Amino acid sequence: MPATPYGDPRRSPGTSPRAPSTTSPYAGALRPRKNVVELPAGHTAEVRPPVTAGDFVGKYFAQDSLEFLRWAARYFRDDNETLCVLLFMMGSQEVGGAVSKRQGDIAEALDMDPTQVSRAQRKLKRLGLAWSPKKGGPIQLQPSVTLRGGVKFVEPSVPGSATKKVKVQVEQLSLLNDFVCDPAVPEAFKNLALPDATLPEPKQRARKRKRTMKPEA
Repeated sequence: MPATPYGDPRRSPGTSPRAPSTTSPYAGALRPRKNVVELPAGHTAEVRPPVTAGDFVGKYFAQDSLEFLRWAARYFRDDNETLCVLLFMMGSQEVGGAVSKRQGDIAEALDMDPTQVSRAQRKLKRLGLAWSPKKGGPIQLQPSVTLRGGVKFVEPSVPGSATKKVKVQVEQLSLLNDFVCDPAVPEAFKNLALPDATLPEPKQRARKRKRTMKPEA
């Protein structure tokens, strides 16, 4: 039985996905999907639904790197404001990792000043954890560390298409491939999206020496 291909706003609905460029670091991981699975003679296949998560609080889930969560706890140990903004944005992302909440909304939710939120977001962008594709628009979070996957509906870019919106399955590798191949993406964000990316080491904190009491003469 033919399978329904995933949608893509950059191509006509129902067509097969494009293969990534041979120069893409994800070229070996991404291949065009086939609508028909060919089985050897005498073999049968069993179709099972994909493994899904249970009932999370809020009824949706995000894929977060455990290494990144441990790193963030260490890197921002002396910067609670940036850590709070980061966590709030991670919990506010839409399918695909975009955060539409404005600085004022985030500041109000966290009981902060908008300038504090702005400073935190600038720091996250310098680290490659966030990026603003359009000034004043949604902020894109780094898919290599956190991503809310799933299905979303977007306006097709195909002229004359009768379909108003196209269903798109957001997948991490496809999204990362698009970012690393897009010349408009900042280098910091692109570098962290590469397959061999590493997170910067936190600054070493000077340990306080314990004061010892001199014995009385």
